[in-house]
Amino acid sequence: MDIVIIEDEDLAASSLEKMLLNLDHPIHIKKRLESVEQSLQWFENNTCDLIFSDIHLGDGESFEIFETLNISIPIIFTTAFDQYAIQSFQFFAIDYLLKPYDMIRLSSAVKKHIEYRPNSVIDYNQLDSFLHQLKGSQEKKEYQERFLVSKGELLLSIDSKEIAYFMADNKSLLLFTHKGERYFYDDTISSLEHKLSTKQFFKINRKYIISHSAIKTMAKYSQNRLKIELKVPVYSNDLIFVSANYINAFKNWLNN
Repeated sequence: MDIVIIEDEDLAASSLEKMLLNLDHPIHIKKRLESVEQSLQWFENNTCDLIFSDIHLGDGESFEIFETLNISIPIIFTTAFDQYAIQSFQFFAIDYLLKPYDMIRLSSAVKKHIEYRPNSVIDYNQLDSFLHQLKGSQEKKEYQERFLVSKGELLLSIDSKEIAYFMADNKSLLLFTHKGERYFYDDTISSLEHKLSTKQFFKINRKYIISHSAIKTMAKYSQNRLKIELKVPVYSNDLIFVSANYINAFKNWLNN
């Protein structure tokens, strides 16, 4: 079975690939695609048996790919944002994995694909029930507001309003406050992204998640990048840029 993974997060893509290859099915990862633009180009001349696709990509939503190319390949959507579920079923979706998912849930989705028949009729009563459940869970969803960190032998609980930015540093994740304090935080940037308020925080590239209130200035740096200056000193004196794949979403975030 040839599988294509559409995912802009290295850690998430690697984790999914590893899990797929550990399943009791003959699986070949044919290609990993990281953006809407890259996917549009690749699927013009290529195909596969099954697609695993995140929905929220750096340069847009993966729905754009399937709307533009009218792809009839079965799709299993993977995302932390369950509000996209309704739209996902307008396409050739056979399942929907809400992050974080485990081997049992993944195996069930792959099995559904193996047993899937193109002429199968969708059970709209079952789908309607499922969507009502999702709506209820979305209404109850709350973002993380406090973050437990350590300072020597002390444990500190940092309010999200005190946080200026997060930075991925090799395998570590660092939390920086508006006062310039630095702490190690036990999480990954990929996982953390989905726990934060989307009104307050934005992931500008694979390394940084910044708070809206921490932004001092923004300027065009090149045709494809924006340079961000924060109100607090940046660790290691890094220059911070909004990656090309994230610019449109970043501008929409600022407008909202």
